[in-house]
Amino acid sequence: MRPRTFTDQDLLDTARALFLEHGPKLSTSRIAEALGVSQAALFKRFSTKQELMIRALMPQGAPPWIERINAGPDARPVPEQLLQIIREIEQFFGRMMPAIAVLRASGITPESMLEHFPGEPLPCRVHATMTRFFATLHEQGRAKIASPEAAAMAFMGAMHSRHNLQHILGDRAPEVGDDYPERTVELFWSGMKPG
Repeated sequence: MRPRTFTDQDLLDTARALFLEHGPKLSTSRIAEALGVSQAALFKRFSTKQELMIRALMPQGAPPWIERINAGPDARPVPEQLLQIIREIEQFFGRMMPAIAVLRASGITPESMLEHFPGEPLPCRVHATMTRFFATLHEQGRAKIASPEAAAMAFMGAMHSRHNLQHILGDRAPEVGDDYPERTVELFWSGMKPG
């Protein structure tokens, strides 16, 4: 019988789903079984379970919205652009928080995670991109932002802390409502609108 063929992406997608469902103690034999291949076939692609876990749970490259933000503000009203950015960051954090929790529960350190992804760490890249976005708005006179760096950190933090608390506290996390992105944009915009 001919061995079943599978792509690296098939393996990563399957491993991600199973690690998120079962946690870091999931055996590689379960992943192989779900793919219909041998365990040896997995280890031909990724030499260790830890490497497979990191590759499956960490983002594969930068999210496309980073380049959109990096292009700078467009002609739309600033609150509309901020709301789009917040929704994209929210979606990203919602997907990443459970994955990071599994990695941390396995004992994998942030330093080990970053070794697999050379270059500027993604959170630093997002912060730098948002800083440039806010700086450009200020230079254009479309917003009054004394510290683009602080604004970028606070903006990212508003999204990160929400997902972090929901992940850690579950049902006991503070309830902020479905309109949280809209209200967050209103709050930021009230402090930065010109005039």
